[in-house]
Amino acid sequence: MKSTRIFLLASLSLSLVACNDDSDNETNPDKSDLSIPTTYSFESSLNEGEESVTYTGQTKRHILINDLTAAIRSLSDDATRDVAADLNFFFRFDGSSSDTVNYNYSISGETITPGPTYGDISSGKDLIGKIAGEDPALIDDEFFGWSEGLDATPTPVELVDYFFSQIDAMATDESTEQITLTGGNSVAIDKVYISNKGHDYAQLVQKFLLGAVAYSQGTADYFKTDFSADNTTPDASGAPYTTLQHKWDEAFGYFGAARNYNDFSDDEIAGEDGRPEFANGYNDANGNGIVDFHSEVNLGNSSNCAKRDRKATDATNFTKETFDAFLTGRAMLNSGKTLTADELTDLQQAALTASTTWEKCIAATVVHYINKVIVDMDNFTADDSYASLDAFKDHAKHWGEMKGFALGLQFNPDSPFRNDSTSLNTLKQLLALMGDAPVLADGTQNDVAFTGGVVQYRADLITARNTLRDVYQFSNSNAETW
Repeated sequence: MKSTRIFLLASLSLSLVACNDDSDNETNPDKSDLSIPTTYSFESSLNEGEESVTYTGQTKRHILINDLTAAIRSLSDDATRDVAADLNFFFRFDGSSSDTVNYNYSISGETITPGPTYGDISSGKDLIGKIAGEDPALIDDEFFGWSEGLDATPTPVELVDYFFSQIDAMATDESTEQITLTGGNSVAIDKVYISNKGHDYAQLVQKFLLGAVAYSQGTADYFKTDFSADNTTPDASGAPYTTLQHKWDEAFGYFGAARNYNDFSDDEIAGEDGRPEFANGYNDANGNGIVDFHSEVNLGNSSNCAKRDRKATDATNFTKETFDAFLTGRAMLNSGKTLTADELTDLQQAALTASTTWEKCIAATVVHYINKVIVDMDNFTADDSYASLDAFKDHAKHWGEMKGFALGLQFNPDSPFRNDSTSLNTLKQLLALMGDAPVLADGTQNDVAFTGGVVQYRADLITARNTLRDVYQFSNSNAETW
């Protein structure tokens, strides 16, 4: 289990005290002690005795992404369906007509709440309205990293629509795409969302939306709130939280961590092992026999942080560093007082720590899938083909996860890739090295012979991995073994 000690942000001048009691600032006004709970739970500074944390819209978007991904994976070839429309049910969700529909998200063997309808989670809300380029605006009015099927000035919405169109075409054409195995035998690809060019669109869509919606919203929108503003009045009539408190909570909601994230081990967050009550990535913290996915389940990138920590050969602590930064900032805002200049500096440092460590989790996950793709390529057979259909599908899956996550690295204005034009060009070059499709066993990429073939593309991926290692200061051991 991770220590319950609060991670001390290096540049904070505050003395941070991990406890659930009120600070002694009132009786000792000369002290700058800040009382921080060990869980993400804060009593209202406005309405005594009420909980002030809420981020239901963010939870709903996590569920929409999960349900959209499940819908893609469930597709079979059916010429009578409008698959793009089916997928847009989730992406362009219309609460006025669909909030009464039951969501599909579930946890095996558990009763979950809120539910059973989308409206029970939060009214309204969609994905398209919160994707980068819609809200917030694209950084420097530019989206990059994918060109296939897009126009000269692409947007994230256009890329999602392109992915949907490709899935629709494969799922309604009443034919089955083929892949050549060793010995020249052709077999049908048994998943309609995987193309014979090696695109796993379920992975591409899910991982891209985690970056273009969840990560973009958290870092480029909510963490860019003017936190020097008034922090004394309620966000809305009768709300138990101020506007600034709520903005911080919404960023936390997009990270996706359970409120007692620090009580989980990395294995438990990743759903890999641990105590029975934690081992599947969730914990019924209040013991009521119902799992609240708004507060008791680890969703989105919060799980990726643990996956990388648990496999680091040189120890990392992305989970704790991110979560404790979120705790620190929220505790500062929970005073219900407008921040002083020094306090604002400390809050901005907490936001920077949360956003950049969150980004390290994503970048380390890109490294992980680069390594997976390299292993897939090393397993190509001597006759430049795949040993089995599963080998091809693994290659497509890993490449889709690599590229989908990598595209998200452009959405944080505080990313190390945003330091200057040179560092930004480095990210563009990294995404270009990956291309818009994997290089397959026959040496083609998007049906065109790749210059230098498999050997060159493998070298390109190692260059991309080394770039991420250097930019995020990962150890060479971690970069090679994640």
